[in-house]
Amino acid sequence: MKILMVTAEMTPLIKVGGLADVVGALPAALARRGHEVRVVLPCYRDLSTDGAGPADWQGCRTVPLRVGQRMASVNYRTWADAPEGVTVDLVQAEGWFDRPGIYMHPDGLPFSDDIERWAILAHAALMVPELADWPVDVVHAHDAQAGAALLLRRHVYGDRPLPGPGRTMLTIHNLSHQILVPPTDLQPLGLPPHLVHFPGPLEFYGQANLLKGAILASDLVNTVSPTYARQVTADHEMGCGLEGVLAGLGDRFVGILNGVDTDVWNPTTDPHLPARYTADDLTGKAACRQALVEEMGLEPGDGPLLGLVGRLVPQKGIDLLTDVLDRAVGAGFSLAVLGTGAEEYHELLHAAATRHPGRVAFRDEFNEGLAHRIYAGSDLFLMPSRYEPCGLSQLYALRYGTPPVVRATGGLADTVDDAAGHSGTGFVFNDPRGEALWAALERARALHADRGAWRALQRRGMARESGWDRAAAEYEARYRWLLEPGVRPKG
Repeated sequence: MKILMVTAEMTPLIKVGGLADVVGALPAALARRGHEVRVVLPCYRDLSTDGAGPADWQGCRTVPLRVGQRMASVNYRTWADAPEGVTVDLVQAEGWFDRPGIYMHPDGLPFSDDIERWAILAHAALMVPELADWPVDVVHAHDAQAGAALLLRRHVYGDRPLPGPGRTMLTIHNLSHQILVPPTDLQPLGLPPHLVHFPGPLEFYGQANLLKGAILASDLVNTVSPTYARQVTADHEMGCGLEGVLAGLGDRFVGILNGVDTDVWNPTTDPHLPARYTADDLTGKAACRQALVEEMGLEPGDGPLLGLVGRLVPQKGIDLLTDVLDRAVGAGFSLAVLGTGAEEYHELLHAAATRHPGRVAFRDEFNEGLAHRIYAGSDLFLMPSRYEPCGLSQLYALRYGTPPVVRATGGLADTVDDAAGHSGTGFVFNDPRGEALWAALERARALHADRGAWRALQRRGMARESGWDRAAAEYEARYRWLLEPGVRPKG
């Protein structure tokens, strides 16, 4: 099959969150299964374009594109270092992507021309099959920004057929990331006006909702774990106002659990670590712990070292951690945190580090190497999320022999089994309260004292299959269902 993916992020070129990791790994996994994959994303100023040259398309230099009342000159570049079997087309549009920031200004203010930017990406992506003489079987978009391409595919390009069937699929990585604007702001997309007014598919309580429109324009929609798929159709808060829209899709809405890139996240080969190790020989993990303690300025201590890497936002349950932090330090835990986010959490964590020097360390930065070292050097990894579509951090922690402490929600519930069972890989709690997190930490501390049981727990987690081959097979089955509706995928 020929699969065209449209995205706003992709590792290693540009990353804001887990979306980039998924799009960085899934196309390569599909290519290993014999498919041709093209990924289209903007050529941002901050994007590393080393090895990117002009697209090798006959006669293709600059493509004029109408965006509302303005004209854009679009150029395409091709990333030469893409994985085997994957082509990455970078969309250049001077004035729209050549600026600091990805989704907003570095100062946190939104871009005033946001819809124009995603309209350019959408139109440019849908022109690729014709420009490159590449008939496409499936157009697969990720999240609301790229979902604009599916709106155009249904409502504009329906009268301008793409080469190939061009069936459509939308992956929602986090339902809370919607794009809501006044209906008049969608003019750059060139959609028929009736689509943004009641009862049109983009209308959302007087506003236009780009994600809602993309959902209803898609032949198939998925999110990134089975449990999260069930939660967002059954709960108004989890569904973010779109629970009825998703429930109405029936079997056209599914959950497919993410994987991780096991070449990048591998404690036996990871270049970011001071020592390597395997499930059979965890000696190197002890060396990683010692190095992490020194790097973060912590005291060695015999109690468990807790690690946390991620966005410091309410979704991640940071308030549950701060509720029990002082008690945890008093009980012998240490804490290493790496992340950026809400200022209130920055202040709380900096204050905790000041109260507990040598026991709490906080780095408010993005540091990929340090993230790897926290996964490897910690004894436990914290993810007390209030909700979590899938989560990748707990999968990284399992790979590195660091049992996760997680709340039973979304993909966390699908990937971490509680240590109370014979197949346990971590510590799971249910209630979104500090007391519930504390109870899980106390259970973890007790088991940590039993070295034999702890080693067995670590090895079970490291043995868990978490690569992309399984997920790629599920996506492949869904693509085939789109192209051959009589073939019903399992699940």
